[in-house]
Amino acid sequence: MSDGPDTHDADGVTLQWVERADQLRAAQALRVRVFCEEQGVPREVELDAGDAIARHAIAVAPDGQVVGTMRLLVRDHVVKVGRVAIDREWRGRGIASRLLDRAMEYAQRQRVDALRLAAQTAAQRLYLKAGFRPVGEPFDEAGIEHVWMVREVVPRKPARRRPPT
Repeated sequence: MSDGPDTHDADGVTLQWVERADQLRAAQALRVRVFCEEQGVPREVELDAGDAIARHAIAVAPDGQVVGTMRLLVRDHVVKVGRVAIDREWRGRGIASRLLDRAMEYAQRQRVDALRLAAQTAAQRLYLKAGFRPVGEPFDEAGIEHVWMVREVVPRKPARRRPPT
């Protein structure tokens, strides 16, 4: 079952669902660069058992480099969005927003009630723009301040049928 087609943007970046081990390794390598090397998150915290059961998406540059990633875990009628990472050179180009749109499409197909994520408070504005709202108080995760955010899943509109001619 497909989770939707690959999508392309004007900058040539393609969003893809991870289907192969090499794609997952590239996504994990990007996460290590962003979260472990840039932000100081311990590698053993960043790479966990959730990777084996999650649905991963990647953003691939025209040269084949993975420049963005996220993972989705479904539990109790909620899709947990996590590990959203964009390569430093590619930030500010809308890639994270496109990945979050892909997360909503996935949630709609899964027929869940909501999307949920632990947002770094420094990135909270991105998630607000994507329709998430904060719930609860900020908390520390891996030495970085986060806040839980949720977004209700908007049901997909059925395709309009043309009247018979």
